[in-house]
Amino acid sequence: MRFPRLSALLLSLCMALPQMAGAQLSLDLRDASLRDFVQIVAQSTGRNFILDDRVQGSVTVVAPNAVSPDAIYEIFLNVLELNRLTIVEGDETDRIVPIDVARELAPGAERARRGGDFETRVIALDNVPAQEVAEVIRPLLPGEAVLSVVPEAGLLILSDRRENFQRISRLVDRLDSPTRSAIETIPLRNGKASEMLGVINALSITPPGASLSADPRSNALIVSGTPEFRDRVRSVVAQLDRPQRSFATEVVRLNYAGAEDMAEVIRQSFGGSGTAVGTAVAAGDGAAPAATPSANGITVVAETTQNALVITAPADRIEAITEAVRRLDQRPDQVLIEAVIFELSVDNFSDLSFQFGGVIEDATVGGVEFAIQGRPTLTSLVTTVLSGAEPTGGGTGGSLAAFDRSGIGGFLAALASKNSTRLLSTPSILTLNNREAQIVVAQNVPFVTGSFATVGDSAVPDQPFQTIQRQDVGLTLTVTPQITRDNTVRLELRQEVSNLTNSASAAGSEITAKRELSTNVLVRDGHVIMLGGLLENGSGAVNQRVPGLSELPLLGRLFKGRSTSQNQRILLVMLRPRILSSDAEADRETQRIAEAAKRASAYIAPADDGTWPQQPDQAFPFDGADLDQPFDAGFIDPAARARRLPPLPSRITFADR
Repeated sequence: MRFPRLSALLLSLCMALPQMAGAQLSLDLRDASLRDFVQIVAQSTGRNFILDDRVQGSVTVVAPNAVSPDAIYEIFLNVLELNRLTIVEGDETDRIVPIDVARELAPGAERARRGGDFETRVIALDNVPAQEVAEVIRPLLPGEAVLSVVPEAGLLILSDRRENFQRISRLVDRLDSPTRSAIETIPLRNGKASEMLGVINALSITPPGASLSADPRSNALIVSGTPEFRDRVRSVVAQLDRPQRSFATEVVRLNYAGAEDMAEVIRQSFGGSGTAVGTAVAAGDGAAPAATPSANGITVVAETTQNALVITAPADRIEAITEAVRRLDQRPDQVLIEAVIFELSVDNFSDLSFQFGGVIEDATVGGVEFAIQGRPTLTSLVTTVLSGAEPTGGGTGGSLAAFDRSGIGGFLAALASKNSTRLLSTPSILTLNNREAQIVVAQNVPFVTGSFATVGDSAVPDQPFQTIQRQDVGLTLTVTPQITRDNTVRLELRQEVSNLTNSASAAGSEITAKRELSTNVLVRDGHVIMLGGLLENGSGAVNQRVPGLSELPLLGRLFKGRSTSQNQRILLVMLRPRILSSDAEADRETQRIAEAAKRASAYIAPADDGTWPQQPDQAFPFDGADLDQPFDAGFIDPAARARRLPPLPSRITFADR
């Protein structure tokens, strides 16, 4: 029932509000119509409202003090909430509808909202399952609110008034906090995860909400629960996961690798201890020192006599260690290194000189003399005359000399010489991959390095002696090959070629010539590479003459002497490596080299003319066709076998290869 007086008062108030917009008002409404109150709010806030037909009822507002338009709007929102109504805001006009209808209406465009409107929002969860959160907050929602759950995506969809939505959102944030339960992996070093899981489950220490499982692939326990539970499981595992006391021993015989080298590799890989035995025990010098086991119980002993390894380790690791030894004990490749050293030297010398003089009353007077190395001089001939020897004429060493009895004479020295030397060395050596090899073809020549004589009271030295040092003079080749994965050979080599020069130094020892090469190279299998070379060309001349007289026409040649020299030298060093990976390749290379050696020996062997004594066969006794031929006694002369007492042994025979 409405009172006419109250309606008239509200009507007059509404007519006055446009002139009082923004001013504070005093509200004192009792049992006023809700629709009339909406009109008052619209006039105060300047907003347009559309009322649903179901917006009915009365309202009582007691506000003795003057309130602002914002306060009036907040009072208005509270009145709507008490009447189960809400606002759906729009662009220019807001709609006032029951709450259960608001979720079906679309809101307006985004703009500055004043609150109180109905919204639908999505709340994302990160740590807690969405269904559990929904069960907690559903009793706290009004009957008109709608809550939907998307479990797979961890989302909550809530339709409710904005103020209520903010309250629920804060509550969800507190519920969606990280849990104290976490997942941890505890690896086992000695025991098995499945057995450890059974032991811990038998202790019944797993609290509700925690879990414990075993992963056999990584041999680890997977623990999920609170930090206290994880610490307890970790402590139990640390006490139970102790090294096994079961050990096994294996003897592994090696085919290609050395026992000591392999033992050191295994110790560094698996962490063990050990010693090398074999020589002392075999000789009866006493037992080898016992190896002290390492912390993990692994012991590796190298038995050098049988080239074997004695391995002691836990039973669960012995198989892995022996398998590693077998994989490392593979047949290594071999490398045949062939070298060619070619040296050619030529020395030319020519000399022409005139010398003359006279001897009067046992004294040399006048004449011309030149001192050229290797040539006779006038003084030597004059000395012969002065000694009373009969002066003669003739040619000696490329000279022509003549002296008469009056003591006047001279000689002409003219000589041309040419010395040539050609050296060709082809050393070859076969070695394993990554193993150093050396070949020495030389003379061990003694060189005097010092002398000492004890001198007493007499002038004759007492107990004299000399210190001598012997050195190899010849060919020395030292090489270490390394085969790469693309069949290229890396060579670390040192090559030295030396020879005697037939010349003595001032100290008294003979002078040696030395050519040395030290380098690292890469060569493809079967290819040839030049390591170094030398081309030397030298010349010289010596001119001697008498000033003035040597310029006379024709006669000037009698007062001149001249000698010239010229030398050339060529030195080339080449190398070719060949990789031999199988016995068949080694056989082919052996046959090839043997055939080449037989051809060379036949070429340099002297011819047998059939006369007595009979020329022995000097050919190389190995043609490459029969690999057993050098070890076969069949090449011995049958007649020599018959004349020997006792007789020579029978032929050596070999099984089929």
